[in-house]
Amino acid sequence: CKPPQEHFDLSMPAFLQIAQEKAGIVPISYRRVACAKQGGIRYTITGNKYFNMVTITNVGGAGDIAAVSVKGSKRVKWTEMKRNWGQVWQTGEDLTCESLTFRVMTSDHRKATSWHVLPADWKFGVTYQASKNF
Repeated sequence: CKPPQEHFDLSMPAFLQIAQEKAGIVPISYRRVACAKQGGIRYTITGNKYFNMVTITNVGGAGDIAAVSVKGSKRVKWTEMKRNWGQVWQTGEDLTCESLTFRVMTSDHRKATSWHVLPADWKFGVTYQASKNF
């Protein structure tokens, strides 16, 4: 997050103490802190005409993505994408020659729609940035 904050990782000392004392389950309190990002959500599309992978980065708010949908400007209607790995999402739809809109939902169920973030002449391997974020 900006500005950077100190984080303390006490997992190993805590685990060692639990193991030594045979303490069993130890209640831990935590809370998720929303992170503000500079700029909009970024989309990098790779793959080919028949297999598209979209890496989504710079996601504010909760920061983790739970679901992604894509919509083209002509043929492709709203289509759910499948998680490939981490923040990489995939679809077998032919997305070429269409302006693309993405709808991203975070784990806290907030949604952001990036309308026509990829122009109709988008290229594989290029990163496109939306104007908005969470």
